[in-house]
Amino acid sequence: MKPSPQYDFPISVRNQIWEEEAEVAPLYDGIFEVQLNFTISVMFIPAFEIPDRDWVQQVPEDVDKISTELEARLITIAFSKYSVIPNDAQAGTESLFQRSTLGIPEPGLIFYVTSEAFATFSLELSDFAEALPAVHSSRRVSEVADLEFVQFLVSRIVESKHFSPVDLPILGRGS
Repeated sequence: MKPSPQYDFPISVRNQIWEEEAEVAPLYDGIFEVQLNFTISVMFIPAFEIPDRDWVQQVPEDVDKISTELEARLITIAFSKYSVIPNDAQAGTESLFQRSTLGIPEPGLIFYVTSEAFATFSLELSDFAEALPAVHSSRRVSEVADLEFVQFLVSRIVESKHFSPVDLPILGRGS
């Protein structure tokens, strides 16, 4: 299916443990990928302490050989354009960082939410993923607008001044 720009875009959710090899899947527990219009991914990652300013440099070189939840979470953020993590001290803020995709520097954006909000999002994401487990299962924004994680996606992420201008037309917004 070829996605076309749509204001009422489809949303799908995948539990990241379903996407990983069995031996490392438990390290990705609690991580969810939300796809907007089958194209734009937003990763929801449980709480962890981001090591320091140079955390991107701490991502294991061989992402197929990880052994800790911290490595799984760092890898997920480092390879994600958009991420959501709980951090009560930074809730309501966003931070940009430089990630490297195939050796090409690209911006990444982290959105911080309260632990309480993230707990609500996690329950909704888990229920959504379980209800629509097929890879291309989705619901339109208008069909799930009452879910808090969807409200957050639309009001905070898509409306962020740092949301990529390249991604806006994919969602039927911008030029």
